Amino acid sequence: MHRRQHPSAERSGRRARGARRLRALAVPLSVLLLAEVGVTAGAAAAADGAQGEKRSGTASAPVRNGAAEAPDERSARAAAAAQERRIEVLGARTENTTLWANPDGTMTQETHAGPVRFREGGKWAGVDVDLERTEDGSVRARSHPRGLELAGRTGSAGGDLVTLGSGAHRVSLGWQGALPEPVLRDNKATYEDVRPATDLVVEATRTGFEQYLVVKDRSAAGAAARVTLPLTAEGLDATQNADQSVTFTDTRTKKAVGRLPAPVMWDASRNEQGLAATNRAAVDLKVAGQGGDLELRLAPDRDFLADKDTEFPVTIDPAVFFGTNFDTAVRDGVTEDLSASIDLPVGREYGKQAARSFVHFPRDYVVSGKEILNAELNLYAVWSDSCEPKSWELWDTGLTSSATRWSNQPAWRSRIATSTETLGHSPACGSQWVQTDVTGLVREWAEADRAENAIGIRATDESDTTAYKIFASGDAPSNGPSMLVTYEVPADPVKDHVTYWNDVLQATYRQIGGAPGPLARAGAMMHGAIYDAANSAQCARGAVKCLGDPYLVKVASPGELPDINSAIDHAAFDVLRSVYPQLNFDQELADARATIPAGVTGAQRAAGTSVGQQAATAMLQDRQNDGATGNTAYTPSTAPGQWRPTGSGSAATPGWGLVKPFGLTSGSQFRPKSLPTLAGGPEVLKSAEYARQVNEVKSLGRSDSTQRTADQTRAALFWANDLDGTFKPPGQLFEFTQTVSRDRGLSVTANAKLFALTAFSMADAGIVAWDAKYRTDLDLWRPESAIRLDGDGNAATTVDPNWQPLSQDRNGQHFSPPFPAYVSGHATFGGAWAKAMEQWFATDDITFTATTEDPNAVGVTRTFSSFSAAANENAVGRVWLGVHYDWDGTEGVSSGADAAAYVAANKVRSNTAATWVAYETLKNLGGCEALGRKLVAEHRWSAYRCERVTTANTDHALSVK
Repeated sequence: MHRRQHPSAERSGRRARGARRLRALAVPLSVLLLAEVGVTAGAAAAADGAQGEKRSGTASAPVRNGAAEAPDERSARAAAAAQERRIEVLGARTENTTLWANPDGTMTQETHAGPVRFREGGKWAGVDVDLERTEDGSVRARSHPRGLELAGRTGSAGGDLVTLGSGAHRVSLGWQGALPEPVLRDNKATYEDVRPATDLVVEATRTGFEQYLVVKDRSAAGAAARVTLPLTAEGLDATQNADQSVTFTDTRTKKAVGRLPAPVMWDASRNEQGLAATNRAAVDLKVAGQGGDLELRLAPDRDFLADKDTEFPVTIDPAVFFGTNFDTAVRDGVTEDLSASIDLPVGREYGKQAARSFVHFPRDYVVSGKEILNAELNLYAVWSDSCEPKSWELWDTGLTSSATRWSNQPAWRSRIATSTETLGHSPACGSQWVQTDVTGLVREWAEADRAENAIGIRATDESDTTAYKIFASGDAPSNGPSMLVTYEVPADPVKDHVTYWNDVLQATYRQIGGAPGPLARAGAMMHGAIYDAANSAQCARGAVKCLGDPYLVKVASPGELPDINSAIDHAAFDVLRSVYPQLNFDQELADARATIPAGVTGAQRAAGTSVGQQAATAMLQDRQNDGATGNTAYTPSTAPGQWRPTGSGSAATPGWGLVKPFGLTSGSQFRPKSLPTLAGGPEVLKSAEYARQVNEVKSLGRSDSTQRTADQTRAALFWANDLDGTFKPPGQLFEFTQTVSRDRGLSVTANAKLFALTAFSMADAGIVAWDAKYRTDLDLWRPESAIRLDGDGNAATTVDPNWQPLSQDRNGQHFSPPFPAYVSGHATFGGAWAKAMEQWFATDDITFTATTEDPNAVGVTRTFSSFSAAANENAVGRVWLGVHYDWDGTEGVSSGADAAAYVAANKVRSNTAATWVAYETLKNLGGCEALGRKLVAEHRWSAYRCERVTTANTDHALSVK
């Protein structure tokens, strides 16, 4: 390979600009093998596929979390949702890809331009290219995909210097002459003075090695004019091409598996920017021998070596490359093949013409056809001619090959990104990763039917020598190009246990029936216990992982990490069977537990079960003696304006306004305006406003109204849900919550908090509404009574004894609900729900399509552009249904919204911290930003920031407060 010599790269013995350098003649040789010749290539990375042999793995996590991996996508997605962290799909690992399931249900895949891991003993192994001595005196790489071995001290006959592989696909580079004991430093072995004033150096790379000579002064130049290196390539044929490059072909498959580009040489001079390897000349190459026993005979340019202006060391570079990956560069005026270089040059180098680079990525069938959410290209910047920001571009291009030159570049189809990040020149702008958004391009790739794709990189101004840059290629020992893609999956195979139990709750509503207040209370108890259970399970992973303040209790879990789904299941189960002892929920519990991934241990299930049971116990104890079981007596009045039964039953739950709220201080805390205030005086029934509202409902709410539109009729029946056997008003709003949650892709932990907030808000809204219905001076009669009966004393109203509301049961019998009109329970529930949803999503303007269970509106759906639009239609729909006045709805919506706002401000609040708290370390800025936004959107923390961890990789640290 062409050896990079940049002042900023010290890992391979390079020095900072201005430092003294040994005068040396370097003859590098790199050998990398393909899968076609029996190699599963690895990278300088940990087994999880991270770049760089010293690189950390995926996102950091508390020790108690255990392994962040699962055998298949289904279990990985389940674990990711349950554990609130990214989980790798082990079964999807390949040599160059890593797939993760994300907590939000999306998937992320990192694809490298070249291989990044290898199989060893049936398991994936990370590459460690640092060298170590063995007991017999030889040298080997600590963990290498082809078992790289180097010679120790040898006799005068020499022998194999470097051996890669074994058996039918064994490659050895020899040395003619004695070898001393090598000096080892990291991945480099130096054999000193193998010839007079000449050292021999071998560097291990992630897929092979580099070998070169270091001639220490000009006196050794004569010996360097002829260099012969024995090469044994078993199972390969070598063919020299017209441009002096060499193609290696597998003797069995006849496929080209490697190449040796035409070699070049350069001296030690530097251009004005301090970049080495700029003064070059040709090297003649001949390949001698047949079959697997070959000789590489190099003849450097004698005139170049003899020139008095040539500055030693002079590097002679015959690069041999075997690999599945492909990237290359072209330079105006240069006719050599640059595809084996460890550099990707971009822009015009001082004293030379412009260069452009290309990186290939194979078609990724995992993301093909998927909805791409985000894609980032990661390039490692190793050099720039200055620290001044200079623009460069990424393009979608055609494919390249080893024959690609400046004169025959592929099509530059479209520019996809522009960046001014300029790194690698000096400590002020040192070498580090550059991440660029390529989402639009990858979306096109996901739909295209191409086996391979390419990205082109070039400078915006190719005449500006200060804009010259170099990135690491896929052939570099570490830090090769990669792409990180996050995508949606067509369907979520993981059951959300919060919404599962919400479905169970709604089924329970259908069985139990009755007034909405007790139903809303049961929903708040169940969802409140679920929240405390889920929060406790998350807190067990560390305080920073909590969902927020507990509602009642944060259950400690000193042993195994509790499984969050088990915690949710048993919290819901224990609450429901206590509130409704006449029902059996054993099968529902069994069905829920059957969806818990097999990878969750028995101990984790048991810990989760305990957490859920304790959360349920805390809720049940808190609701003892809350007034819900009180039997408040109520005697209806026959006085005009006062509520009396209308044939649908006696007064329902008259004492519900006295029940202890879940978030408010009392049921009267947000009592709506009094009817005298709304009527403009104490004589409510004689007021003009009362007459207006009675006449409005008389006209629009009658069963056979000709003034009500067809859409108003559909809306009125859509919102009814007063009959037993339906999910009733609280259940309908819970269904809406579930619809919006599904549309927005909320996680199980987000749902635990969202459903708790909406449940508390609606339960308290029911208490507020019943306080107004029964505990104020006027328990307002229903329109049915106001219109049929005389006695309001208002000349603007007339009696119609045959008037009937649109509201009807399954048999077509018209009815009004059995409790006072002011305020509307439907409207108060709806106002609370809308405000809770607005508080959660930080906007009212979310469009959703809603459903109903009223038997008179079967199959009807309605679409709303906001939560408040739904709440307002719900309120006015009660007028169209003929069971409420206008002020019942408007004041109900207002009081419900006030109650919900108070609950959101005072219950299950976000975590807080005075200073920034470390949350997690993620692989890239995009992932860090996405998780940070998620934590804020889910009201777990109020702010976040992402900071680069180190320039050695793309990791970013997420902090919250």
